[in-house]
Order: sequence, then structure tokens, then C-alpha cells
Amino acid sequence: MKRSFRAKILFFVYLSLAGCVARESNPVRQPQAPPVSTSEAQERSLFYSSSSDELNRLQNFFSPSLKANEKSFAGSITSVKGFGAGSSYPQIWLRDSATIIPVSRYFYTLEYLTSWIEEHLAHQGADGSLNDWIAPGEAENFRAAAPNVREVYKGKDAATGQAIVISADKNSTEADQETSAVDAAYQVFQITGSRDWMNKSINGLSLLSRLELSLEYLLKHRFDAWHGLITSAFTADWGDVSPVYADQRAIYLDSKTPVVAGLYTNALFYRAATQLSEIHQRLGNQERAGYWRVKAALIKENVNKHLWQDARGFYRLHLLLTPALLHGAPDDSDIFAMGGNAVAALYGVAEAEQARRIFETAEQRQRQYNLSTIGGTLLPPFPRGFFKHPVVSEEYAYQNGGQWDWFAARFLLAEFERGYSERGLRQLIEVAAKCVRNNGLYEWNDRSGEAKGSANYAGSAGALGAAVVQGLFGVYLSSSALDLKIRLGERAGKIYLRQPATDSYLSYQYSYDAKGASLKLDYESNVNVEGRVCLLLPKGTRAAELRLDDAKKSFTEETVGEDSYACAATDWKAHRLELRVTR
Repeated sequence: MKRSFRAKILFFVYLSLAGCVARESNPVRQPQAPPVSTSEAQERSLFYSSSSDELNRLQNFFSPSLKANEKSFAGSITSVKGFGAGSSYPQIWLRDSATIIPVSRYFYTLEYLTSWIEEHLAHQGADGSLNDWIAPGEAENFRAAAPNVREVYKGKDAATGQAIVISADKNSTEADQETSAVDAAYQVFQITGSRDWMNKSINGLSLLSRLELSLEYLLKHRFDAWHGLITSAFTADWGDVSPVYADQRAIYLDSKTPVVAGLYTNALFYRAATQLSEIHQRLGNQERAGYWRVKAALIKENVNKHLWQDARGFYRLHLLLTPALLHGAPDDSDIFAMGGNAVAALYGVAEAEQARRIFETAEQRQRQYNLSTIGGTLLPPFPRGFFKHPVVSEEYAYQNGGQWDWFAARFLLAEFERGYSERGLRQLIEVAAKCVRNNGLYEWNDRSGEAKGSANYAGSAGALGAAVVQGLFGVYLSSSALDLKIRLGERAGKIYLRQPATDSYLSYQYSYDAKGASLKLDYESNVNVEGRVCLLLPKGTRAAELRLDDAKKSFTEETVGEDSYACAATDWKAHRLELRVTR
């Protein structure tokens, strides 16, 4: 079969399955997907199929979860478009929104990726600190849940003359707002490659300068020089509730709140400093790139020095820096914190052997404490009543040992990335099956997997989407590169995706013929760069010969963790790749 004809059939199969209709044009080079509106893109721009029915059905929750959380309002500097955290949350939260981008990039146009970041940065404090959330409306509308809420902007819409009021608040127990802003902006920069956006003025300072200012805030105001680590309040791993108050004062850091140097906070700082270094490197700012690279390396060194527990095989939750403020606190060194350990493994704070032991510990704790998926946040949880606030006072509830797909998915992505694809896929299917049973994505789940908290939890959609698209299907798409690291192994699969912000698309279909001892991949994209295709070898096999469009082609082999790959360079015209394997 000729390459162009085969690719044409493949592409139209994808469009048909995803509900798309492509235009006929060049019969040799497959035409780009036609421009579509935001609403059309929501329905049609991401589709995948695998041998797991539960995993296939999981994608049905992505777009509805985003749609249920759409936010649009007049801001102080721009028309703001973004997403709430879940159906119960009216605000645009910084850290939640950063974790939504991995899936919203395939369903929404550029302003849904950028405008909310710009508005958050517009309300940055003079010291560089950032709010947790922004929302339209007077402060009193939010005071019951956020006692310290304040109105950060009052003005008029130039187009309509209507009054604009924007309120905001910061759960100051946390120190991940600033690092989340860097992560969100980095993701957008990866997608668009826009230098102009990085240099865009936000109330007199460039967007990039404000990102730098935000991390400098943490180094100046939330830093413990003795341990060389960022500090935050004592909470349940990545949570925002301290143990000292039974009411909403628990979300604020005050003189009575115990302070820690925590794993999660510092792993995110390492990620953000690394991202800032990479942004500067791409912009040609070598001095600033080096500055942030050094900061990242120091944080990584100190996390491993002070928080890694070699005897236990995982990082401890935190170091308590103010023991006088928490008399009688239990020894929490044996509590496995899913969130902190997940991001440490995912973002490279953990070395290869540390990551392997973290993955094994998580699975052992899941069995030991009888949870339905890998997503238990603290195992074992803090004892009943240790946290005064009712939302976390019980064991296996909310952030105190409840199951969170929002973090489980990042843990699964780490397993895929660090070379444990077989385990990651098995656990991903467990999570997908739970979501299917609950008929949606929820904020958290109890020990048995019953849905709790807010419905349509958008952060879960983002994190699970990343675990599927990047983790399992191995799609790495940026403004300057496209690479595939397909981890399907012995399972057949196919994917079609389109990114509205850049009008880039990708489609591929993969299969494994055990009898014929070959892997087959039909693929194409409109991305005009050279890239790589890596195929995960089925267990017990090794690569023998690779052919591209029936012509023999050289390849390399690489091993990551337990996974072995055969890799070859490629352009993204329509191709068929066939890899013969032996045992």
C-alpha cells in the first residue's frame, strides 16, 4: 500500500472516531485539521483508543469537567478566561489551573491558557508574593470560606461601562502559589514558544520578571537558611489546613502555626527554578539561566540531605522547624506522603534508585492499608483529632489519607517517565475503573473509592490527561519539537489530538503482532521539525530490525528503569514504521 493512501485512510479514521471532518486537499501530504471554534474543539480535539475499556471511557470525563468549570469575566488588564477547580469552587486557583493545562491545551484556545496567568500576575504583591485565587465579585461573597479575602481591583469595563470588582486571597499555609505560576507560564511557553509573551508588560514589569520576582519572594521570605529549604506551614502533605485551628483560620500562617521544611513545597521549587533556567536559556539569557540552575541544584541537594530516608525507601513528609508550637506531635517520619514523593520522582529530585523504591513503597502501602487505588495521600494518616479542622480531623478523609486522582495521576506519570510502564499502566487502569464506577471525576475518594468532595474536578482531568497522553501514549509536543515515546508495549492503541493554540495535530495507530514478532506504527503530524519515535519493547524481547516505509533504517536502544526502547529519528510526514523483535 502506498504511504500517502494508507496515511489518508488512517487520518480519516481518526477524524471519524473523534467526530471530526477533514477537508480534502493535497493527496500526498495529509491536510491539516480545519480551523474550529472553541466549542467544536472541546468535543473533537482529543481522542484515544486502547485495549482497556475503562481507560477508553476515562476520556469521556475530560471535556465535561473542563466545560463545567469554565470561567470568563472582565479583569483589570484583560478579559479573563480560565477554569475553576471543581463545581464547588467559583474562583480561579493558581495551582489547580497550572495542573489543568496538560489537557486544556487540547480543548481550548490560547486565551484560556494565558489570560488567567496574566491577571494573577497583575495582582502580585510588591514583595513578589502571589494569591491563591482570584474571582469576580465583592469580598463579602467569599468571606465565609476565606476570612482574609480582600478586593484587589475596582474599576469599570471600558467596553460596557459596568463596574468591575475582583477579589483574591492567599492560603498562606502553603508556599506553592509562586512555583505554580512559573509552571503554568513555562507550559504555555513550551506550547507557543512566544518570546513576546514572556516579555509582555504586566503593570510595568515583564511577565518573565514577575515570574522571577515570585521565586525570589520564596527565597527571601519563606526560606530556612539552616537547612537551605523553602518553608511552609505544617499541613497534610500538599494541603492547606494546619492542625491548630478548627475553623478557617487553619488556612493562614500566623504566630501560632507550626512551620516546616516540606518535601512537596521544595520539589515544586526545584521544578520551577529549573523551568526558569530553561526559559532564560532559550531566550539567550545565560547569566540568569545559570543563576536559577544553581538555585535548583541547591534545593535538590538539601532535599536529599535532610528528607530522604534510606532505611524506609522514601522521602519524609517534612522537618518540623518550630516544635514548641506543636507539643505532643506524633512522629510522622513513617508516613508516606503521596504528593511530595510523586513530584520528587516526577521532576527529578529523586535519582533513579530512589524513584524505584518510592514506587515500590507506594504499592506496598496501598496493599497494607487496603485502598482501592494507588492514590492514598498519607499512609498511614495522622491520627483522628490531630487536625482540629473537621475537614481533615478523621483518618482517610480529605487530605488526611483520602484518595486523590489529582496526585495519583502525577505519580503514575512519574512511573511511566522513570521506566516502570507496566506498573504505571496497571495502576492507571485501576484509577480509570474507579472513575468509571463513580461516573465522573471527583475531588477525592474515600478508602474504598467512593466519590467525595467537588464533582467535575478539573485538576484531576488535567493530571489524568497527562498520565494518558504523555505517560502511556508518549506524546511530547512543544513549539520547537515533537517526540513520541510510545509505552503501549504489547497493547494496541491509537490517538488523535489537535492543539488549538498552534493548530498542530498528531495521529498515530500502533499494534503488536506477537506471532509475527513485530511492532507497527502508522503516524503523521503537521509539525515541521525533525523528531524521534521510541517504541517500548515487549517484555523479554530485543530489537532486531527497523524499517521505515519498507526501507531499512538505523535505530538506537535505550533503557530507563525496567523499560527498554528502540528509537529512530523521523520527520512527521505520513509514515509506517515496523520494528521486528526477537526473544
